[in-house]
Amino acid sequence: MDEHMRKPLTESELHSYLMAIGSLASAFDAIGDHVVITDSNAVVIYANEAVTRNTGFSRDAVIGKNPGDLWGGNMPKEFYEKMWHTIKDEKRPFTGEIRNTRQDGTEYWQEIHISPVLDTSGEVKFFIGIEPNITDRKQREQFRDEFVSVVGHQMKNPLTAIRWTLEWLLRSGGLTPEQKTALETVYAENHGLIDLIGDMLVTARMGQLTAMHEPVDLTRVLDEIIEIVRVRFPDVSFSLKKSEDAVVVSSVPPLVHEVFINIITNAAEYSNKKGGEVVIRLATEATMHIVSCKDNGIGIPLEDQSKIFSRMFRASNARLMKENGTGLGLFIVKTIASGLGWSVLFQSVPGEGTTFFVQIPK
Repeated sequence: MDEHMRKPLTESELHSYLMAIGSLASAFDAIGDHVVITDSNAVVIYANEAVTRNTGFSRDAVIGKNPGDLWGGNMPKEFYEKMWHTIKDEKRPFTGEIRNTRQDGTEYWQEIHISPVLDTSGEVKFFIGIEPNITDRKQREQFRDEFVSVVGHQMKNPLTAIRWTLEWLLRSGGLTPEQKTALETVYAENHGLIDLIGDMLVTARMGQLTAMHEPVDLTRVLDEIIEIVRVRFPDVSFSLKKSEDAVVVSSVPPLVHEVFINIITNAAEYSNKKGGEVVIRLATEATMHIVSCKDNGIGIPLEDQSKIFSRMFRASNARLMKENGTGLGLFIVKTIASGLGWSVLFQSVPGEGTTFFVQIPK
């Protein structure tokens, strides 16, 4: 947050502001949720009683101060930059979830809804923040995510051991055709369960990872993923076309990897069985980088295209081509992309193939 936003108010400035918001403040006194009104530099000029219950600071201690100096300042720098750009520069409302610290040092979570109030010339005069306490909900979410993670890992280890055993039995020979068919069926079911658990673990970790930004070389990531997927699909032709040697973005490496390994694996899996081709392109435009992934496969039926990013959904022709599947891959792609501020689009012609586009703002 900029230093000029820490400037304290003089008594005369505070008095004039309080006179201006008199009618607004009286309406907020009856609201049970935390409400603050600040000037255009985020100095508090009004706080209702719920602010004291939430933060532990008295109303007198809050007036004339900046929330970041009292209970705030615990989120990543990018969070505050986005918030201030939205409410100060774009003059639009902002909604988010924020972790704060009470006067006694305990942490709590709030859902913030900040709206700018403009003067007659269109400039920001006040900010109104309504901030319900969501600590209980966040604790439930944390328990759920930890539970999924623990159970997932406990299940994944024995399932992986079973997979290795099945692979050894299938390779060792000496099986009758009936026995081999039975084992291949068990192997496919086991592999499907491992994929499902892997997708569950990724979903559970998303919230923990979204703040861990660092430089990511998209070109290198795509090269590495293509080599991984090529091993699994040796009969499919892969190519990467790029306009630059390196394209570096600030993002979360594990999530970037998850987005593109899902998209590229999906393309290989549903490409043409008689001569599969997957073409990945990395291009840079004025405001964004675009990664596209095109296959020459079965495409997506028109009636299924609106649901393709839905949780647990699989297109009708995909179910015929591959019986086992979690239906979470593209849901995870869309969820991660939204969390990173990216966009995911696609074009598909049934029977001819599908192209997915990932748009990454510079």
